[in-house]
Amino acid sequence: MTRPALAVRGGDGLADGDAGACSSRVELAAHNGLVGGSNPSGPTGGTAPDARADGCPDDAPRPATPWWRHALVAAASLVIAALAIGAVRRLAHEVTLATLTAALHAVPWPTIALAAVLTTTSYLLLTLYDWLALDHLGYRLRLGTVMTAAFTGFTMSHTLGLTPLTGGSVRYRIYGRAGVCGRDIVLVVALCAWTFWLGIVLAAGTGLLIAPTLAGLPAALGRAGGATLLGGAVAYLVATATFRGELRLFGFRLALPSFPGALAQLGAGIADLLAAATALYILLPAGPAFPLVVTTYAVAMIAGALSHAPGGLGVFEAIVLLMLPGLDRGGVLAGLLLFRLLYTVLPFTAGLIVLATTEAAALRRQRRQTRAARAAAAP
Repeated sequence: MTRPALAVRGGDGLADGDAGACSSRVELAAHNGLVGGSNPSGPTGGTAPDARADGCPDDAPRPATPWWRHALVAAASLVIAALAIGAVRRLAHEVTLATLTAALHAVPWPTIALAAVLTTTSYLLLTLYDWLALDHLGYRLRLGTVMTAAFTGFTMSHTLGLTPLTGGSVRYRIYGRAGVCGRDIVLVVALCAWTFWLGIVLAAGTGLLIAPTLAGLPAALGRAGGATLLGGAVAYLVATATFRGELRLFGFRLALPSFPGALAQLGAGIADLLAAATALYILLPAGPAFPLVVTTYAVAMIAGALSHAPGGLGVFEAIVLLMLPGLDRGGVLAGLLLFRLLYTVLPFTAGLIVLATTEAAALRRQRRQTRAARAAAAP
């Protein structure tokens, strides 16, 4: 028997104007290939005892976060980014524009093309984050819907930071139209973030245990940090295999994924990390071992994510420069610039195009359905 996956209490997930697309959420869900959701039977679908027949909870939504808190976080993120960029300038003060230009020209086009393929692979693997989260919540959505939401959501959050506001709002629009409840969308964002952290934490923890002085820390502190990170990932896996109760966090009730589900999360996180880290590895100057670059990438991603700077801008680069001190600074900066272009700027541009196209198509569809409903109601 499948272990209970989720029971959520909270608000409705349809964006404004979406309700007119179908006469009920059940019809909308069927239209988009949806089964289940917000239920205790997990991936197999069904209806939760405390949910409405259409799969969405009845309770009133929680109050929205005051706008000034979002503004304060955004301002702090920009300040951190500015400080980090200043740190990068100090670390690479000897690199001139001519040196950087020469280093960029020295990177072969086949290497850049391979790095582009690897970053594309990384974004395709990110789709698994959303797929696993939706599966845990009991939803069955079309692959195209999941890929669109995952790609646009991650490109927004990777570039702009503040994942709940950026990637979360994009998923709210796309998954809301597919019939996913608003509280379930919040949980999808949270589960995707958790999958990301699993891969990053496991890689960083393993690397610090193997090379404790890698981050410029004393050996004992590096080993302690590595053991803490790795122990956290292992503890999560043990908990998914043994814990049968529900977690209650911020008004949500959530059961942990099954042990196979947790292994799938870990596999997706590691595969995504390895694809992106390999892209960075081949763009950097020759010299560092691949495991060193993977660990450096993981630690830099942790620092960038915790800083909440837009896209980890400046923070990510500063950590890479600090952890790879023996390499040519100009070559490292050239590799970081190309990686930023391939992993952040180009996907963000593509994500904007996909999002605009998706929203335009949804608007046209809504208008057609509204006209059809008015024609049917006319005497």
